[in-house]
Amino acid sequence: MISRFLKFFLAYLAMGIALNIFVPSSFSEEEEEKVLDVQVYLTKKQAFEIAFPGADKVDREKKWLTDEQKKAIGDLCLQNIKTNRMTFYVGKRDGIPMGYAIIDHEIGKSFPITFMVVLNMDGSVRDVEILVYREPRGWEVRYPSFMDQFTGKNADTDYRIIHSITGATLSVLAMVKGVSRATAAYKVLYLSGKP
Repeated sequence: MISRFLKFFLAYLAMGIALNIFVPSSFSEEEEEKVLDVQVYLTKKQAFEIAFPGADKVDREKKWLTDEQKKAIGDLCLQNIKTNRMTFYVGKRDGIPMGYAIIDHEIGKSFPITFMVVLNMDGSVRDVEILVYREPRGWEVRYPSFMDQFTGKNADTDYRIIHSITGATLSVLAMVKGVSRATAAYKVLYLSGKP
């Protein structure tokens, strides 16, 4: 029978490993890139407060994609869309939509970046926020000097105009890919006139 102390110690050790507490300090650069370094910047609730200030409620709208919609979204954002479902959130005040948001993930170098794209009713970007960042490098993409470049862009934007950040190239590419996919999906699913 395992003693109470041993159970506690094993639970403590497992928690430390899960939370990345016990990380050796002498990693090579290659090894460092493989370390999960979770940085939570916003909860979903905090993100919605930023996206829809003063909203009475936020509704979730799941959109199941047809093959035709996947192709149309992919053609707009120059990506291969494999997912079968996308979830949008609509903030409402007095029953009137204030805008839409999508929370999505995109791989940086090794781990997913969780972000939110907030869209105006016309499909233009109002805001982009990083909720969770998991890479040991490239976190500079969360700064307004980078994120503000997306404001006003839409599905027809040539996203090659977004300026990169030295040392954060893969994170920049991940964010560009994610934002362009969100704007393309909104255009196809909400502005095309088809259900």
